[in-house]
Amino acid sequence: MAFNPCNRTYYVSNERLRAFRALPAEEKLRWVEELAAFLRLAQPVKGTTTDNTKKQDSPT
Repeated sequence: MAFNPCNRTYYVSNERLRAFRALPAEEKLRWVEELAAFLRLAQPVKGTTTDNTKKQDSPT
């Protein structure tokens, strides 16, 4: 069975949400920038595909 990315879940406690809310704007921005950098690293390189990707993109 193929992995469905919609099945991802992540729980954040109210305590962690309050801690994030209490951060200064600069710290929040730094956190968001670090997250964006991580996500860019996790993305596949453009122009390369796997067999699975080719199957999903091709019309049936």
